[in-house]
Amino acid sequence: MSKSILIVVLACMISSAHAHSNLKPAMNSKIAYTETVDCGSVSLIDIFRRARLWVSKSAPDSKTLVDDKETGDLVTQGQITITIPRSESSAGGVYKFAYVLSVECANRKYRASLANVEYQESAGRGVPLEIFSQKTENKVAAAELDGKLKALLADLQTNVKDYKPF
Repeated sequence: MSKSILIVVLACMISSAHAHSNLKPAMNSKIAYTETVDCGSVSLIDIFRRARLWVSKSAPDSKTLVDDKETGDLVTQGQITITIPRSESSAGGVYKFAYVLSVECANRKYRASLANVEYQESAGRGVPLEIFSQKTENKVAAAELDGKLKALLADLQTNVKDYKPF
């Protein structure tokens, strides 16, 4: 029962993010990237297993929020660290961002969504990416993050859809 409630809450959070397809960020209320991938003849359990293996390898420090093989739902919370070197136009620095990755497996497809992306201040407080990226000095870090989030979804696809069995 509690898993069902958590799944409903997470689905509401993701749907409220106004996620768009084709990896375009939705700049309304929460940053979100969504990608739906057709995996051909791969079964739901295999798609789910591949996604879970990918999460454990690519982000071993991530926190698993939902892991339900019966429904094919996998939700994790992770972090991305970006280092920007000092330059004439930038003070540089180390930036940490938190995100929620949701993978829903159904009908030989999966939908991966990255949402609730926030900059983590040194005090541990989260700042929504919309606010963080408005400052001129943060635009380089926000652009680097955009590339890393897209690469994260591309790597997921490589390891789920294009999985090479041994």
